Amino acid sequence: MKALAEDLRAGRTVADCRFDQVYPPEIRNLSRTHWTPVEVAVKAAELLRPTEQTQVLDVGSGCGKFCAVAALSGPGRFIGIEKRPHLLAAARKAAEDLGARRASFLPGNMADLDWSAFDAFYLFNPFYENRMKSIRIDETVVLRAEKFFRYVEIVRSKLTCAKDGTKVATYHGFGGEMPLGYGRVDRVSIGTDFLELWVKRRQSAEVGSFGRHPHLGHNKN
Repeated sequence: MKALAEDLRAGRTVADCRFDQVYPPEIRNLSRTHWTPVEVAVKAAELLRPTEQTQVLDVGSGCGKFCAVAALSGPGRFIGIEKRPHLLAAARKAAEDLGARRASFLPGNMADLDWSAFDAFYLFNPFYENRMKSIRIDETVVLRAEKFFRYVEIVRSKLTCAKDGTKVATYHGFGGEMPLGYGRVDRVSIGTDFLELWVKRRQSAEVGSFGRHPHLGHNKN
């Protein structure tokens, strides 16, 4: 674990198959579809350009892979919110084992959380599990198609209320359009899709685009 953490801190390449060994097999086996690849997490943290004081929320953080990798690869605090207790426990244990002290995890639903404390957000198509039975992680939470649309609108509403300068990194989109006022400032082909960076501005001529490849991505809400 120590060598893995040191490699991430030093900016050395870490393969997913190596990083995923921090999790038990039943969680590790979900990585290809549901967890953010290491290279994507590192790049997302780079695009967000956090300072030591920046707070980044990972919506539907699952086993905490994005938060742990991002926290080890640069500055900022990365907070995940997760509904499934066993994934929350796995995320906390992995962060502790890796010494990722700037990664932390909250139990619950992102809809009930006050987003005003955060400076930036990460979204890896977090709700599509509600629409695609074949990629469901388990049956420990109620999943319905109508929840997908409701959660997407909740995200849009919360982002609309966010302060100017708020940054949002999306991987495989999030299932809907970014609200008016957000401009896309970067788009990187990486992993199995695009990693996009959006920034809230007072005036923006660019309107968001729909998330891509919705068959992939995780859902923890």
